[in-house]
Amino acid sequence: MLKISRMSDYAIVLLTAMAKLASEQQTARALSDQTGLTLPTVGKLVKMLAANELLCSQQGRHGGYRLARPADKISLADIIESIDGPIAMTECFTVEHDCEREADCGLKPHWKAINDGVRQLLDRTTLAELIEPIPQVPVWFDRRTPTATSATIRESGSDKSRQVGSAH
Repeated sequence: MLKISRMSDYAIVLLTAMAKLASEQQTARALSDQTGLTLPTVGKLVKMLAANELLCSQQGRHGGYRLARPADKISLADIIESIDGPIAMTECFTVEHDCEREADCGLKPHWKAINDGVRQLLDRTTLAELIEPIPQVPVWFDRRTPTATSATIRESGSDKSRQVGSAH
């Protein structure tokens, strides 16, 4: 299973909450209350995110944290790498990899393309996009073709479906 770490997930939750109040400075306690994350977890995350220049911190009585740059300039890749290190789909792309088969591996170029594609998607997805609402219309794609040429909305309580347009 491919998945990001729990701490990266929590960092994304934390930063999206902060992005909603972009100009406001937040304390660790307020962020904990807003997100439902424990105060020790928030404390650990804000330190890591500040060390990686995603957050700015201000000490003192009126201290707290704020985004270091606008939400549309912070990508998911930035967040994940600040918590987990470089994005790598396989061990081949980690710094400390040690593979005796590397010289004869025919899959490495394919994994590189996949790794690069995932990295690009995460790089293009910003905090600003994550705080935008997603339309809540349930859409099922026509499974007859892999390109999903038409989408169908199923009306609740009936077997009727209606075409809502092309996915091209």
